[in-house]
Amino acid sequence: MIAAFWVSIAGIFAAYVGYPFLLAAISRVWTRPVAKGAGSPRVSILIAAHNEEVSIEATVRNKLALEYPAELREVIVISDGSSDKTDEIVRRFEGQGVRLLVQNPRQGKTAALNWAVREATGDILVFSDANSMYRPDALKAIASNFADPTVGYVTGKMVYVDDTGSVIGDGCSAYMKYENKLRDLETRVGSVVGVDGGVDAVRKSLFEPMRPELLPDFVLPL
Repeated sequence: MIAAFWVSIAGIFAAYVGYPFLLAAISRVWTRPVAKGAGSPRVSILIAAHNEEVSIEATVRNKLALEYPAELREVIVISDGSSDKTDEIVRRFEGQGVRLLVQNPRQGKTAALNWAVREATGDILVFSDANSMYRPDALKAIASNFADPTVGYVTGKMVYVDDTGSVIGDGCSAYMKYENKLRDLETRVGSVVGVDGGVDAVRKSLFEPMRPELLPDFVLPL
């Protein structure tokens, strides 16, 4: 029993302390820099939504206002069994580069994304939550990484705010500082494992359909 306890402690130490130290050591002698570019690949922004009438209009407007060529960007909202005004609100934007897919009955976010990917025309798939607001240059920043053919997945960083716009979570907690530092180290050696699910992207050619019970934010990067 005592041996099992110390083995468990050692495993935790290796995961939370040994792993980042190993990454830091490797990055000092070998790095894999990203060759960013200024090109604009065709992008599909996918938004799974269930009863999001409160935030979906602002989210769609935010995506349409991004600094990116309109002809190279589409927004697909998958309404997952919504019973409120989500569908009605999204339909107001049809014809402006926005498409609505209605998934009935409700099957969950993963099933919604699997369907949307089959309909998407973009070479790059960007995943947004129904209440994720992007900075104007966010899409450009994401797309610039895919100019490097060795890059398959890109993640941004979410900053959480309250209804007044005040920052309530910008990654300043001890654990989020740890997570962000870990992602930075992983990026240096060429492999990000964890992502922020409301602002991440993958090449469509690399996307693999997921089982409905799986969490895309965790499974796709892996």
